[in-house]
Amino acid sequence: MSRRVIISLFLVFLFVAIRTVPVYAGEQTVRALANLSPMAALALCGGMFMPRRTGVVLTFGAFIISDGLLNFHYQQPLFNTYSIILFLSFATLFVVGSLIANRAGPSILLCASIGGTLLFYVFTNSAAYFYDPAYPPGFSGWIQALTTGLPGFPPTWVFGLRSLAGNLVFAFAFYMVLRPQTENAGMYAATRAA
Repeated sequence: MSRRVIISLFLVFLFVAIRTVPVYAGEQTVRALANLSPMAALALCGGMFMPRRTGVVLTFGAFIISDGLLNFHYQQPLFNTYSIILFLSFATLFVVGSLIANRAGPSILLCASIGGTLLFYVFTNSAAYFYDPAYPPGFSGWIQALTTGLPGFPPTWVFGLRSLAGNLVFAFAFYMVLRPQTENAGMYAATRAA
């Protein structure tokens, strides 16, 4: 097993832990670490930096395992409407990562991470609006889902900023480990096609 695959496995394990451990550690930990999960970064970087098959298996495997653990904890079915919307958001970011893989420099990664986080934020909060009956119907309810969220919880924009922080840190960790080296650029292009 190559060094890149081992490090990729470690980062994916870290992703699953960051996403699931706070929930099992208790309510106070959940509130302190809510949305530091780097979901968008994993999907984006899996598409950008990993060989296709490895990227699909590791990134989607990590998503399915972590989502299953979360749904089990919250006594939700393994597949529910919200999980499917998360999965589609995740898949969209993976495809975007694959499309921009040839331009995978730090500035492109920064822009893609910010854009991916915003996309993920809008998708997931829109899903919450449609999925959660506590939001009032209509445009004002959707805006509430995108900004203040539900009473008794921190505003959704706070979760968005936390998500952005987690995604930026994780994306640049992936970049530092998995970026294509100039001398290996031809080999990198060949492995991406695999």
